[in-house]
Amino acid sequence: MNSNSCSGCNLIGLSSSLAILIGEQFNSTELGILSGFFSALGDNLAILASSNRVEDNT
Repeated sequence: MNSNSCSGCNLIGLSSSLAILIGEQFNSTELGILSGFFSALGDNLAILASSNRVEDNT
């Protein structure tokens, strides 16, 4: 997906819709595990993006 073509509002709507759909399929324990997984995934993507910016500037 090209994130440049998605406005912030569209991304918020997409993430909210996905959270609702996922939330209806799993119990609280499973949702806690998924939440931790997606947080870790987001953190790692941020680290990769930061390191790519550093490499691009050198």
